[in-house]
Amino acid sequence: MLGLAFNRGQNAKLKVLCLGGHCDDIEIGCGGTILRLLGDYPDLSVDWIVFGSDQRRKQEALASAGQFLANAKEKRVVWR
Repeated sequence: MLGLAFNRGQNAKLKVLCLGGHCDDIEIGCGGTILRLLGDYPDLSVDWIVFGSDQRRKQEALASAGQFLANAKEKRVVWR
């Protein structure tokens, strides 16, 4: 995996926005990258938004996001 280095000021917060069309798209599409970023940048703030899913899959999507973002300093998970 290629490394990422962000040129940011001392007080700048690193924020990541994840958008998924379905309940597992973020995990499948960039789950490894998100986990790597969380390991490399402990002050990372993540917004995790899932747009298309039914009620039955909602709890599954929220639980999965919670597992991926367990070590995130700040997180916001939205299901629509």
